[in-house]
Amino acid sequence: MTRAEAQARAEQLNRAAPDRSRHHWTIRDRGGGDWEVLRVTVPGVQFGAGPLRAATEQRPRPDEPPDPRPSLIRQIPPYGPG
Repeated sequence: MTRAEAQARAEQLNRAAPDRSRHHWTIRDRGGGDWEVLRVTVPGVQFGAGPLRAATEQRPRPDEPPDPRPSLIRQIPPYGPG
């Protein structure tokens, strides 16, 4: 089987697979220009789980809270102006 034939077969199997999340079809060079189609299964890994979508949203940062220390302490170095 040539590389193009193997690639086409792997793509066909990936599209037709009833459970795409459990395994994936790929190709491998056997040497001498001969290619084969392999089914790859990795426990705990989902192949082609679906289209990507935004997973995080950006929210505005809250205002910094005022310094809770008394003004006398804030003014003494090394904590405040000296």
